[in-house]
Amino acid sequence: MTRVLPVLVAALAAACGGRRGGSVEAPAPVLPATAPPVALPDQPTSPAPRRSDAVRYGPSALRYLVHRRLHVQQGQAERPQATDLGARIYVAAAIAGPADSIGYPATFTVDSIVPDSGTPPPLADNLSRARKLVFSGRLLPRGEFVNGVASDSVLAQSLGQFLANFRDFMPRLPRDGLTPGITWTDTLEATQKGGGSEVSRRAILRSTAAAWEDHAGARSLRLEATSTYQVSGAGQNLGQPFDLAGSGSATVVSYIAADGRYLGGESRDSTSLTVHLAVQGLAVPVTQVTHTTVAVLP
Repeated sequence: MTRVLPVLVAALAAACGGRRGGSVEAPAPVLPATAPPVALPDQPTSPAPRRSDAVRYGPSALRYLVHRRLHVQQGQAERPQATDLGARIYVAAAIAGPADSIGYPATFTVDSIVPDSGTPPPLADNLSRARKLVFSGRLLPRGEFVNGVASDSVLAQSLGQFLANFRDFMPRLPRDGLTPGITWTDTLEATQKGGGSEVSRRAILRSTAAAWEDHAGARSLRLEATSTYQVSGAGQNLGQPFDLAGSGSATVVSYIAADGRYLGGESRDSTSLTVHLAVQGLAVPVTQVTHTTVAVLP
């Protein structure tokens, strides 16, 4: 069963959706390319008129430290296999104005990725290559990063579980911007294809702009979100077919400054899957727990 883990962790990247900068990978998985998620019309439960004082994204230039820790356990309870991985990702995000018909021109630059102690050497070596990797695209008013193109597509694919192409690095905002007390619901769908596999995810995201707080030295709205999701997929690992299905949930706290800057936050995500390996006749239960913090650097 030890050879099962790489493909399971690779598949879990799609299951978790790469929240707040992506998920952590096991040594040397083959990662699929990522299609940007499709946000279906939101369903506001406390609608508010468009207001000039509502908080919306706008031009900014910030540096972030993203710390992602991942615990993966696979196998039956009497013989579980557990893996703990983690990394610190240093990111520079630049959003330029004015917006065009799609959104704001935006770039995410990976300055470096530093693995936590205990990271297997093959993975640590791969992470050390992630310097000045740039993703260029458009940031939509509601927070989706779309049309992202990497300066090195091969390197970007190998790091897909850490970075997730930054497709949902920024928190989702309601159509008319944030105002204290507003709540709304988004339905998000995403599919990852490539490397002989395809994994789909459908999530229901419920969000609330809780209250004004001081965070990172700025007046900010505290954004609280919970999500539940279903995941399914199929593919091949070392020429052997597999399929998977499962579900998960996540909680996220984010801070958006009054001038529209994303000031970081914290998320926790838990996924339970069953991976079926047809040739071996195995049904492998897998649990992944992810903890992510995002902080603004000076």
